[in-house]
Amino acid sequence: MLQNKQSILLIIVLVLVGYNIFTTNSIRTDVKGYKTTIDSIQTKIDSAKVVNVKIDTKIDSVKQNIVTISKEIHHIDNTITIVKNQTNEKATSVGKFSNVELEQFFSSRYNKNFTTN
Repeated sequence: MLQNKQSILLIIVLVLVGYNIFTTNSIRTDVKGYKTTIDSIQTKIDSAKVVNVKIDTKIDSVKQNIVTISKEIHHIDNTITIVKNQTNEKATSVGKFSNVELEQFFSSRYNKNFTTN
C-alpha cells in the first residue's frame, strides 16, 4: 500500500511537472504590442522635444526683447534725469532775477509792458 501511495504521488508530481512545462510554453508575451507601445511613446517624446525647441527659441527671443527694452528704458531714464536737471537749473536761475529784470524779460519776449500797481 505504501508503494501504491508513492507511485500515485510520483504520477501526480510527474503530471503536474508535465502540465507546468506545457502551460509555461503557452504563456506568450505580446512583443509586437510592446514594440507598438514603445514606438508610440517614442513618437510622443520626439514631438515633445520639437515643442521644447520651439519654446526655447521663443524664450531666447523674449530675453533679447527684454534686454533691448531695458536699454531703451535706461536711456529714457537718463534723458528724464537730464531734463529734470536742466529744468531745475533754469528754475533756480529764474529765482535769482529781480522783479525789474523779470519785467524786462517778459516785456521783451512778449512785447508787452507790465505795470505794477
